[in-house]
Amino acid sequence: QAEMTLLNSLYGQSSPLVRALESKGLVRFTQRAVDRPVYAQISPEPIPLEKLTDAQQQAANEVLLGLEKSEGTFLLHGVTGSGKTEVYFHCVQRALEKGKSVILLVPEIALTPQLVERYRARFGQSAAVLHSRLSAGERYDQWQQIRQGLVRVVIGARSAIFAPVTNLGLVVIDEEHENSYISDSGVHYDACEVAAWRCIAHGAVLLMGSATPSLARYAYAKHGRYTLLRLPERIGNKPLPKVQVVDMRDEIARGNRSILSGTLYAKLKDCLSQGQQAVLFINRRGYATFVSCRACGFVVQCIHCDVSMTLHKTNGKLKCHYCGHESMPPKRCPSCDSPYIRYFGTGTQKVEEELHRCFPQCRTLRMDNDTTNTKDSHLKILKDFEAHRADVLIGTQMIAKGMDVP
Repeated sequence: QAEMTLLNSLYGQSSPLVRALESKGLVRFTQRAVDRPVYAQISPEPIPLEKLTDAQQQAANEVLLGLEKSEGTFLLHGVTGSGKTEVYFHCVQRALEKGKSVILLVPEIALTPQLVERYRARFGQSAAVLHSRLSAGERYDQWQQIRQGLVRVVIGARSAIFAPVTNLGLVVIDEEHENSYISDSGVHYDACEVAAWRCIAHGAVLLMGSATPSLARYAYAKHGRYTLLRLPERIGNKPLPKVQVVDMRDEIARGNRSILSGTLYAKLKDCLSQGQQAVLFINRRGYATFVSCRACGFVVQCIHCDVSMTLHKTNGKLKCHYCGHESMPPKRCPSCDSPYIRYFGTGTQKVEEELHRCFPQCRTLRMDNDTTNTKDSHLKILKDFEAHRADVLIGTQMIAKGMDVP
């Protein structure tokens, strides 16, 4: 197909000419498969596996023993920054040395490029990638490479648990507590439960890690159904970050009507003045989370889902985040005909607007479902932030699950 396109560009409509040459035996048509690579632009410098700390090595040894026995379910409870990923990679290395295949799951598609980069840096080999943002052709190519045994490591979101790997030896589930591992539309399943079933069926080891394990699986581990592993300290005994809770009612009482508290404003100002970066997490996308009438309290809801519609300032429309239905915001209340229509709540777009108002020179990136709906958009945003082409990253839950930026 590519050769025909080239001929057409050089000689116009060349199909009749080529067909005539074929009939004379001067040219021959053949077909060959051309793979569509995923994240081909990720080619990091090689990094050797890091030497494990005593606590990491102790946790890894338990899993490695399970790999030798071809059985075991492990829950790795490690505080943030304790080096859970390095434990994963040492276990992956041993599984590969035994000729086994490995599945690595992350809770968010946005984290897939980061894990692929880390894997390639340490192992220098390709891994298949599976998630819902790949094109149909890319998914087909990845699926075929896995099925044919051309790659033995699969990295992806929850759907990657169904990858047709041969000789499965290890399944790693990072941030196992996340609800995003549960599919509640279409085919209903819990990727963690599917992983447990596959590991039992194939004689493989299941390793789940989290700084905040789910209550159910933590209870299983405490009662011996799983093996509980602990990483109680951060690498280098670094202290955990300080957490400060600010009551926004006090801010309003002091006359601060901004969505940024005085404390947050001061911290951001100090951060930006030092040339550092900041991440702002807000669990709502869009501009205003609901539209209401101040006269009668009417709230504009989706005609299909009976949930409040969200205002998106980029196109000026109300959108339902469940079914995608869109409509124009009303100028008068549909219930009482009052003109007192107001927008309430805060989304990522409003945070970005407020940030530019308070810090005009601040460079921002926004990461939510509205900005990551194009090919490789997750990777581009993260790479731009890592390259310090932005000062503040604003995003929904996809930036709050294990993202690692210096």
